[in-house]
Amino acid sequence: MSDKLKHAKDFFFAVALDGFGSRKFIGFHDLEPARKYIHDYAVPGLFAAIKQDDPDYDPVGPPTEATTNEAVIAYARHIERDMEALARIDKTGDLYLMMCTPGHAGCFLGDLKDALTADDPDWETR
Repeated sequence: MSDKLKHAKDFFFAVALDGFGSRKFIGFHDLEPARKYIHDYAVPGLFAAIKQDDPDYDPVGPPTEATTNEAVIAYARHIERDMEALARIDKTGDLYLMMCTPGHAGCFLGDLKDALTADDPDWETR
């Protein structure tokens, strides 16, 4: 059996290690609002979804195998709905740009969707 979240876990590990660019700050209390949202909500939410699909997952532990990807898919759709609502309010704000627009800091939602597609090409049709 193959890991249904291999690329999603790789994405999480990379984002969690980098803190989505927040590692350049001394204290996380100094983060600007967009990075704070990603650090305090988006990344922990992704981790919780991964743990729901793969209870044995430990980012610094031995490899594990997710048998499902349902929670991570639900999480991605939830974030996507939030970003669609945010686009109607402020499509040029830092949070929308960091979550939805490719750039130097990445594109959280786009990169997550790419990871899910690499693991399960048909996930968006279900």
